[in-house]
Amino acid sequence: MTEEKDFETTEAESAGAEVLTALMLPQEVGTLGTIVRSEIDMQIATAKAYPRSITAFRSEVRTMATLNEKVAASCTYALPRREKNQETGLYEKKSIKGPSVRFAEIIASAWGNCRAGSRIISEDDRFVTAQGFFFDVQRNVTKMREVRRRITTKSGNKFSDDMVAVTANAACSIAVRNATFDGIPEAFWADIHEEVQQTAVGDVKNLAEKRDAMIEHFKKLKVTPEQIFATLDVKGIEDIGLDELAEMKGYATSIKEGDATAASIFAKPEDEKPKAGKKGVAAAKESAKGKES
Repeated sequence: MTEEKDFETTEAESAGAEVLTALMLPQEVGTLGTIVRSEIDMQIATAKAYPRSITAFRSEVRTMATLNEKVAASCTYALPRREKNQETGLYEKKSIKGPSVRFAEIIASAWGNCRAGSRIISEDDRFVTAQGFFFDVQRNVTKMREVRRRITTKSGNKFSDDMVAVTANAACSIAVRNATFDGIPEAFWADIHEEVQQTAVGDVKNLAEKRDAMIEHFKKLKVTPEQIFATLDVKGIEDIGLDELAEMKGYATSIKEGDATAASIFAKPEDEKPKAGKKGVAAAKESAKGKES
């Protein structure tokens, strides 16, 4: 009798179940809503009976995420950025990296005693908005995050129905990713993600083969080697080391998950170079030189 009482759902947990049910089935009432509520209550009771182990969680995440280079590479996204150096006036390459949708799936699976999902909450002529949720039924912690994505071209025309659906799916994946990482403390997996990034690139033994494979991969997306070199800020293929290889794999993951497009990541070389005009005497000499030729 005492054990059964320990596993009963408390008022706070019941409230958490109500919130999650409302999120998952905002328009549903009656039988379906009752079934979902019952499932959540049962999962809460199961979580109490079989609480998670942080040691087991970390072990499972490490095992799954470092299974092989391909799996490890899918665990990190990367986005290039260029920022203007105020002192030199030149643009410097920056790279934004982070754990991907695939890594979120891995840690949610290993975390256990949780529920996660996403849905589209609005769509207009310009944007689609997705809402992701993460519910830790053991800790009674619920996190929700929203992601908005544009569904128009540069000229302002709306995407085709198929592209709107693709964009909506990508927004849903990113929303649930963000909610999951918000719900599972970073302190438990941050160092493992660093190990995963090392696994993704491997060592220098097969570097030439790996970078050739990545260049071929991007060629299929109509990205030229020159565009890749410009984005990585290198002069040629021989300058691509393990760090640059990791960035290339991160770009591939970003494109696959819908964080960015090949066109947005790989700007044309001429578009990336700052055009600083010459002034004064230098400009006059340049002009005279041009006229003489």
